[in-house]
Amino acid sequence: MKKVGFLVVSIAILLSFVLLFAGGDTNQSPKIAYIDSNKVLQSYDKFITLQSKYQEDAQFYQKKLNELAAEINQMKKDGASEQELNKKLAEYTQKQQQYSQLLNNEYQPKFSQLEQEILQKIAEYAEIMGYDFVFNSKSMAYGSPKYDITDKFIEYLKSAQ
Repeated sequence: MKKVGFLVVSIAILLSFVLLFAGGDTNQSPKIAYIDSNKVLQSYDKFITLQSKYQEDAQFYQKKLNELAAEINQMKKDGASEQELNKKLAEYTQKQQQYSQLLNNEYQPKFSQLEQEILQKIAEYAEIMGYDFVFNSKSMAYGSPKYDITDKFIEYLKSAQ
């Protein structure tokens, strides 16, 4: 008898939950959109400026490496010993790693900060416009163009700068 009473109470609780969640407004579906993050980045002034600075620094370090490579080639032409060439090649490799690390240490935090800034702006825009979900087009197999809010978001982003 106790088992039947427990079963009736369990079914009643389960039925209550089903009715509670099913009784909501089923006509209103979530408002969904997506953004092309590459397009957003390519039009964001702060990103463009940072990318330009990164390219300048990368070119500066590449120029230094090219000078070192020219020195190695000249050493080969001049008949330098294998030991001297290996020493210079090791220096080249060490400099290449050093420059790469310098660029990464300087720019990775800045790019991450910009990414967080854009994500925050997306969240602000989504709340203002009433979106429940905003996806990144890079992680979608397909998205109907009618849900693409990239251009509208870029306008918002530029007005917020």
